[in-house]
Amino acid sequence: MTPIPAGLSFAALDSLDRYPPGTSFGADIDTANEVLLSDADEAVKRAAFLDWAARHQPCVFGRMATKSGAPARGLAMNLCWVSEQALAAGPRAVATQIAADRRLWKEQAARGRSSAFLVIFNSRQLAYARPSPAFTEVCTTLASLYLTELAPIEADVIYTEAIPLRGHDGVLRLFKGSVQLFHTGAHLRRHHDRRIPGGVMISVNGPGHYANSLVAQGLYADLTESAPMVRRLAARSIGAGGLGDDRALSTTWHRDPSPAERDTARWFAAAYHLDVLVQAEVVSDPSPRTGPCPAHQQWSWLHLDYIDSRPTTPADRTHGWFHGVPIPERDLHSNPWTPVIPVDAPDFNY
Repeated sequence: MTPIPAGLSFAALDSLDRYPPGTSFGADIDTANEVLLSDADEAVKRAAFLDWAARHQPCVFGRMATKSGAPARGLAMNLCWVSEQALAAGPRAVATQIAADRRLWKEQAARGRSSAFLVIFNSRQLAYARPSPAFTEVCTTLASLYLTELAPIEADVIYTEAIPLRGHDGVLRLFKGSVQLFHTGAHLRRHHDRRIPGGVMISVNGPGHYANSLVAQGLYADLTESAPMVRRLAARSIGAGGLGDDRALSTTWHRDPSPAERDTARWFAAAYHLDVLVQAEVVSDPSPRTGPCPAHQQWSWLHLDYIDSRPTTPADRTHGWFHGVPIPERDLHSNPWTPVIPVDAPDFNY
C-alpha cells in the first residue's frame, strides 16, 4: 500500500472558487476542453490532450515528446491519467495509482525509453478553478500524492525527481529531473506558459537523462555531441510563453546581449521561478498580466549552465543533472535529492 502523509484530503477541492461555465481559456484550450471535460472515454481524452500539447505548448521538449508516432529525436514520455472518478475515490487511491505508473515509468527510463513523466488530474473542478489560496492548497495536496517520499509538499520550494538510466558500461545511475506544475487557470496570468486544458498537470523532465539516453541508444556518440543539442532545444523554449491568445505576454525572456548567444542562454529571466513546484504568490494571483512584468516579480538570474557535458563531482550543486550518480539496483526507485528554497542570485544552483 502506498504510504501518504496523514491529514491529506480533497476537502479544499469542493471549496474552490470557480470561473463560470463558458469562460474562455483561449480557442486552443476551449477546443480541447470540449473533449477533456466531456464523458468521452479516457483513451479519447488522452489523445485530445496529446494533440493539444504537440501543437500548442511553448516547451519544445513537451511538443517533441507528445507527438504521435515514433519519438522525436529519441525523446519519449509516460503519462498517468487521474480521472474525476479516481479523485472521487480519495487521496490514497490516487496516490496508489500514481505510484504504480511512476514505477513503470522509472523502469522504462532505466532502459533509456522515457525521459519525461506527466501526471494529468483531469477534472472540471480543477479546470475552472480560479487562482486562490485554496487552489494553492489543492496543488500542494496533489503534488504530495506524487512525491510521497517528500510529502507534505510545501509551496515556494524546488523539488527534484530522480530518473534512473543504465549506461553502456552497465552502471545504473540517477539523474535529476525538474518537477513543474501546469493548470488551466494559468491562462493570461504571469505563468501563462503553464496553461494546459483539462485541469492540473505535474510534469517531470530530465534534460540530462535525455542527453545520456541518446548516447545509450547510439543516436549520439557521446555527451559532447548530445548536450549542445539539448541546450539549444532548452534555449528555444525561452521567450515562447505567449501562445494561445493574442493578449498573452511571454513569461520568460533571454538576457543574453545578442541573438547569436541564445544557443548557450547563460542567463534568462522570468515572471516566476520555473522550477518551483507550487509558487504560492503565482497560483493564487487572480489578476491577468497586462503589461511588462514588474521588477519585484522577476526572477532575473535563471540559467541553463547545468546543461553541459563538462565533468562534475558530488561537491558540485549541479551534479546529477548531466552526470548521474551511480546507485545499486535496489535504489532504482529511490529519490535522494533534497528540496531547495530558491534564491534569485547569479551563483545559485541546485
